[in-house]
Amino acid sequence: MRKMKNLLVATLATAAALASTSVLAASEQALAKQLALKLQNSKDVSETVKQVAKAEVPLLIKHVLPNLETSRTFLGTGKTDVTEVWLHLPETRALGGDMSDLVVAFPPAGNESSWTEVTGYDLKGRTVSMDVNEAPDFPVIVVEDHGYHAMQRKLTTLNEALRQAGLQKSAPAIASATGFDAKKLTKIRLDDDQEPWVKGSAEIYGLVTGVLAGNEPQVVAVDMPYLDKDGTNYYPNQLFINWSQYEYQVVDMLLYEDDGDDVNYKELVKALITAVGAVGSLAGYPPVQAVAEITNRVIDATPSHWYTDDDDFVDACYTIEKFKRYTDYNCAGGNARVNMEHFFVQSN
Repeated sequence: MRKMKNLLVATLATAAALASTSVLAASEQALAKQLALKLQNSKDVSETVKQVAKAEVPLLIKHVLPNLETSRTFLGTGKTDVTEVWLHLPETRALGGDMSDLVVAFPPAGNESSWTEVTGYDLKGRTVSMDVNEAPDFPVIVVEDHGYHAMQRKLTTLNEALRQAGLQKSAPAIASATGFDAKKLTKIRLDDDQEPWVKGSAEIYGLVTGVLAGNEPQVVAVDMPYLDKDGTNYYPNQLFINWSQYEYQVVDMLLYEDDGDDVNYKELVKALITAVGAVGSLAGYPPVQAVAEITNRVIDATPSHWYTDDDDFVDACYTIEKFKRYTDYNCAGGNARVNMEHFFVQSN
């Protein structure tokens, strides 16, 4: 895989990323301690566990610790509360059962390859050490700054940054008046999302790359919040590609797993602007070649350390055609396998 050539920028960004993750892990640890203390004094721990377990998406910690100030500085957009909690519950345990062995934990600092153990606190305030790779056989509430809610904010920020940089333009008004052609993702499976148990569900997102008139680049970030675990078939019926956003009937689709480093995300936006936007028009290229060139520039712009730690490059699905049906289509890296079909969205 080709890497970003500016090693100095990558090295400096990596150092900043490590400093950032250390600070964030410290805040997660403090929140885990506070939550364990609250549960230690609670007469009904099982009710808190049920509250966390039954939430449709990970529960914001402010709903569990309502008097706690949990604002975070995020991607330069000001203060936002994205800290969340989720429950690891072994298959052998039931929600209505005894929860006296509950532990409150947090993801370790640094990149995953350096993790040696997961630390948490039991309901007596004692430190508990857990295996990184083997999920424990007791219930664990995990406090996390970089999960579902952070991911929603990140993608909004990313798409806005792409629009401001001229790398993403809105669909023509005529498309919304008559309806639009879409590509529906009906099934997807990842063989490996590289997520340790303490990171919970994978935060997968896609970058759909194509061209506009004159082969100007069009890059759109798409959330995939349902794609939690590897080795599992998902049937989202998600409208993944809006063809009215592109000039030609072919795009590429890149899949990433967000590992929660804010510095990396800002680095990606800057790298995309530099690699894709500042090199000039691809006018005169055949459309398919122009799409491939933009995709290659996006991959080149992806910081090199994303292939070894931090955000993971999951796979690349090349040359997705507008009207073609795809069944168990293997993407280039053999990690992602998808079913996709054409779908026309009628206007009201």
